[in-house]
Amino acid sequence: LILDIVVNCLLGLTPFVDNFTHVGGMIYGFLSGIGFMEGISQDFFGVKVTRKSRIKSVATRFFGLIMSVMGILLTLLILMEGDGKTSPCSMCRYASCVPFPFWVEPNDQWWHCDDCGGISADARLDTDTGEFNQITLNCPDGSVLSVDLLGKEQTKDATDLEDRLAGYCRSHCTSTYV
Repeated sequence: LILDIVVNCLLGLTPFVDNFTHVGGMIYGFLSGIGFMEGISQDFFGVKVTRKSRIKSVATRFFGLIMSVMGILLTLLILMEGDGKTSPCSMCRYASCVPFPFWVEPNDQWWHCDDCGGISADARLDTDTGEFNQITLNCPDGSVLSVDLLGKEQTKDATDLEDRLAGYCRSHCTSTYV
């Protein structure tokens, strides 16, 4: 069980896998299990069933059931208050995604946990050379900025420029998260 928890949490550090879902499922599953568990016969252990032990068993089950229902309702309330794009906890993203490998330059990482993958930009074409020499980035936080393409960054290929947009976002936008 411990190994399964560790593996799921490590998998949750990759993009598109949410650690909050894994941990929440584990907590709600545990509380629901307490609420619906059947007690082992007291005769099995050679202990006599008393009124106190029966009350303790019912109270534990009731506590687990009430806590799981309250937790689910609280989670639903928090989810319904959000807009689905932003998070009230800016540091929580590091519990669900870690850019990897973190020891290399950002543009050389295998995956990123920012919102630069879906940005858009307008490119300006230099009519004399036929190359794109400037782009206007629409950053994830809503800001718009112009980036001059210099030297080798200039290209005639729009697809090549589109492939490099996320890198321009990471190097020029002040906030790469929505």
